[in-house]
Amino acid sequence: MTEAVLRPELVGRAGERSLVEAAIAGGHRLVLIDGEPGVGKTRLLEYLVERAEAAGRTVLAGSATEFERLVPFGVYVDAFTRLSDTAPEGGPAEAALGTLLSAGKADQLDRYHTYRGIRSFLARLADDCGAVVALDDLHWADAPSLELTEFLLRRPPAAGFTLALACRTGTVPPVVAEAVARRDPHVTRLSLAPLDEDAAALLVPPQVDPGRRRLMYRASGGNPLFLRALLDADDRFLSELAEGRPGATLALEQTLLAVLRRELDRLTPAGRRAAHAAAVAGELASPVVISHVAELDAASAAAAVDELCRHGLGTLAGARFAFRHPLVRAAAYDTCGAAWRVTAHARVAGHLRRTDGSLALLAHHTERCAEPGDEQAARTLGDAGIAYLDSAPATAVRLLHEALRVLPERDDLVPYRGRLLTGLARGTGVMGSLTESRRILHEVIHLPPEVASAAVAFSSVISRMLGRLDEAQALLSAQTRKAEGRVRAQLLAELAAVAMLRSDPGGARRHAREALALVSETADPALEAAAYALMGVACMQDGDLAAARTHSRRAGWLMDSASDTALVPHVELIAPLSWSEIFLDRPADAERHLTRGVELATMSGRSYAMPYLLIGQAQLNARTGRLAEAIEIAEHAAAASEYIRSSETLAMARCVLLLPVLWRHGIEAALALAGSLAADGPGSAWWQAMAYVPVARVRLAGRAGPDPRLPPVLTRDTEVERLAVQSIRAGADGDVVTALARSAAAVEAAGDLPYRLGLAHDARARALSGHDDLPGAVTAARISAERFAESGAVVERGLAHQLLATLHDRMGDAAASRAEIGRAKAAYRESGADWLAGRLTRAERRLAARGQRHAARETALTGREREVAELIGQGLTNREVAERLQVSQKTVETHVSRIFSKYDVRSRVALARRLAGGDLPAGRPEPPAGS
Repeated sequence: MTEAVLRPELVGRAGERSLVEAAIAGGHRLVLIDGEPGVGKTRLLEYLVERAEAAGRTVLAGSATEFERLVPFGVYVDAFTRLSDTAPEGGPAEAALGTLLSAGKADQLDRYHTYRGIRSFLARLADDCGAVVALDDLHWADAPSLELTEFLLRRPPAAGFTLALACRTGTVPPVVAEAVARRDPHVTRLSLAPLDEDAAALLVPPQVDPGRRRLMYRASGGNPLFLRALLDADDRFLSELAEGRPGATLALEQTLLAVLRRELDRLTPAGRRAAHAAAVAGELASPVVISHVAELDAASAAAAVDELCRHGLGTLAGARFAFRHPLVRAAAYDTCGAAWRVTAHARVAGHLRRTDGSLALLAHHTERCAEPGDEQAARTLGDAGIAYLDSAPATAVRLLHEALRVLPERDDLVPYRGRLLTGLARGTGVMGSLTESRRILHEVIHLPPEVASAAVAFSSVISRMLGRLDEAQALLSAQTRKAEGRVRAQLLAELAAVAMLRSDPGGARRHAREALALVSETADPALEAAAYALMGVACMQDGDLAAARTHSRRAGWLMDSASDTALVPHVELIAPLSWSEIFLDRPADAERHLTRGVELATMSGRSYAMPYLLIGQAQLNARTGRLAEAIEIAEHAAAASEYIRSSETLAMARCVLLLPVLWRHGIEAALALAGSLAADGPGSAWWQAMAYVPVARVRLAGRAGPDPRLPPVLTRDTEVERLAVQSIRAGADGDVVTALARSAAAVEAAGDLPYRLGLAHDARARALSGHDDLPGAVTAARISAERFAESGAVVERGLAHQLLATLHDRMGDAAASRAEIGRAKAAYRESGADWLAGRLTRAERRLAARGQRHAARETALTGREREVAELIGQGLTNREVAERLQVSQKTVETHVSRIFSKYDVRSRVALARRLAGGDLPAGRPEPPAGS
């Protein structure tokens, strides 16, 4: 059988071709082609690629393979490789390919940011002229490829982007099946049925007589690949298949494999050996590699490859031999013999080592031939496993297990074994098996201190992610006593971080100070920067602002001057530095350090550090009025936390989400988020205290009952926010005395920090408003707006201007009220505070209506009521007014009640101001919308 006897055109698929063309023309987001093996999925996908290219789209086409399904990102690497082959050297396609391939060369691929980078690259392609990513045989794709596919489906890069997938019907990935089930008009599913008899006849040479043609159709069931494989079968074999053809896909595939094995049996011994070698080598199957793996001389190997092509088993594309269908390769791989296959994989691994080939493929072949005691194989598998820890943790765990199985039991290999065990624990923990991760780490903890320290430090990270700080502290304390020098300094810095989360600023300062004393002897500026950063936060928690500023600036200077290589091991501790910078109203410094931290964590693959850094970025964006970005980044941090099953960072991410969600999306969404925090909040005392304030502000805005219970341990860094929200709550409950006291305490505690002064004076203004001291409230609210503007807090500045608008309205100054409303609108528009903007529009209408009602009420006083009001304004009591007007005291009380109602006041002092020319709106002011 040869390729020449078959017609290359796509037959019997007119309806499917029309749907493909419509999907390309309409820019559909997803095209799924599924069916049984051999039914024509690949050919229809090729047609889609042809039509997309004809329409001017950029096309990336890749194919997964059965025998390399454990190589991470294999199908995307295939697609990007083909694009980079035709793109200019050093262009975006080559950069994207390099990003994915980096997992096989070094520990430098973080999946969350890598996926976003790939998405951005595809978006640029789609923006230019539309882009299509066509992936064949997705049922054989590796787990990271499927994860990236899910990411692109859930967050399509651009309107002009199409993802075209082909896979077997029974193995459609769940995320793809979900997209199809939603019946999205921009999703097309093409489930291919077998060809009818007329279409199948077009695949059979015209000289075949009608009787045999019908027999072939019955035997193949209309499956094009099966029909093609049966062209040379004898009538007896066809009759056997036609009478008992199994209907199940698996049975069909096994029957087809049997037919393909018969094709291989027709080859010469050298031809069969070449087929076996090509099946083992896969994408490396050039004539040179086939010669080496098959142990044939160059001339014999070339003749054997020609024989394979002549028999139609495959073709040469450049220097690479490719089987005509994956099932042909499967038949060749299955028939080469298990023992020979092991040695063949070893020969491929040897070739890759000599040519400095891909670590991914080297590990793939080594895994299939490694034997216990082979140190070279163990190091290959171990190095690959460590490289994959952040890009493909499941692959990493498998390779590390295999490396530990193969690694010889020698004393000189104990440090390397410890490194492998630490990596295995890290990969297991990232995958969510934190209990198993801790179990593995305890094996390493008993090794010599220089080996165990890294394991102890990572064990502390896991415990922090779970909020189990007592466990982390105990483990670190025990190991610190054994360590010396730089290792001890690192453990002390981790102890300081744990103490910081426990709201133990004294302990954090003590550990950080001791770490600094050791670091000064080792000249490690990055570790010194980390220790100073922790000192800064501890001083912040203690309320020592001068020391906090000094240590924070020193840490920032050291981090700015440290090299990337030096900073990477401590990249996680950029997060506490950024918190101190945000607290100290230095947003530009915080943004610079967080940006660098995220970049370093991405390059180094330290995915466990990413949630902390993203949470800092989200908080910074919320503070500076970039609400959409804050929400996106916090959701990204939450997704990263859920993936690694870190309950602590998930709760932290939800904390920083609360106020941006309230201000942008409204009270219902914010209350739902606050409810999730009430059910599963942070475990650390520091974050419990920080969560208290936004939860209380959301509940206050939604009038959802009392504030949450105060955390048991409180530090000075949250004191102003806590006092401010308690003051506002007391005012909303009518407790003016408490509101005034708490707001005064907040002003005193704020020191010279603009943002906290803004919060304190905002609370003070609201308390004074409730006490009917409107001039004092205006002064405090104006200070609040100025301090918020100084700190860059856009949304809070808008809330302060909205409060000023309400106060001016109550005092009868309509022009000033309108001006403040305009300033609030501008702030909400700048920050994207859509819900607050909507509330302000409704409040503006109410204020206008109140002004009209107040004017009418002023002329509605009776003569006697005006006399009573004037006497009260002079400071007379009800009894004195009754004596002056010679009426009963009860009558005066009735007049006073009516006057208060008409003027919408609640005290004689407020009435006196009203009579002096002020104006008061009807009803009590609402609790602040975004407080």
